[in-house]
Amino acid sequence: MENGSVNDPSRSPSKPDGLARLVRPVARLRTPFAEKFGVPRQSGLVAEAEGRVEFLPEFAAPEFTRGLEGFSHIWLLTGFHENPIWTSGATVRPPRLGGNERLGVFASRAPNRPNGLGLSLVHVLELGPGFIRVAGVDAVDGTPIYDVKPYLPWVEAHPDATTGWAGGAPFVRQPEAVILPEEYALVMGDVTAVLVKRILQLDVQPAYHDDPDRTYGMTVAGWNVRWRTGPDSTLVVYEVTPRETPK
Repeated sequence: MENGSVNDPSRSPSKPDGLARLVRPVARLRTPFAEKFGVPRQSGLVAEAEGRVEFLPEFAAPEFTRGLEGFSHIWLLTGFHENPIWTSGATVRPPRLGGNERLGVFASRAPNRPNGLGLSLVHVLELGPGFIRVAGVDAVDGTPIYDVKPYLPWVEAHPDATTGWAGGAPFVRQPEAVILPEEYALVMGDVTAVLVKRILQLDVQPAYHDDPDRTYGMTVAGWNVRWRTGPDSTLVVYEVTPRETPK
């Protein structure tokens, strides 16, 4: 390898490269999602999914975000802290392909990967002392954030990019195809009801599940929501209960 590479014995051990340095969270991401099931598979798919980047005390000074007020979007470098430790598997089964086809982990966005790092592009709603309120999150509550960077569309947006096996935008049901009875919408409140409907417009259940009698559940914004497939490929919410707060 060329001189100065990570394997160069002449390189000073006090100056390690990249992630060989001490990597630690700078913030935690608070989101409506208490568990992985039901979390949008990509950031930006559900604009109603709001979150809050809460900086750790040593990074909460306003100097850390000075100048960020002029940016509409930011990148969040996150950690998949609720995933099992990577077991050296080179391939994964992307849910979008029905869970039956294997692809290389580096050709996917699967969370089970060697370093367990995620990348989310979110919309900035509010910049405050020690926090950033954002929209379009795709992570469970409490996700560690290792870095925050402004999004630069003039270099990072590529409308003519190809997307290989991932194809185009995911299927989204029409709003009327998600049936949320009014009694449940009222008890959850308008904001949460809209969020639940928007999540269910996406195919959050695995593509290989084709049992029409199967039921599903997720915990979002403090509510346990259960649904099943109805007539004409509709989704029908049949139970909503408050989430029990762990003691």
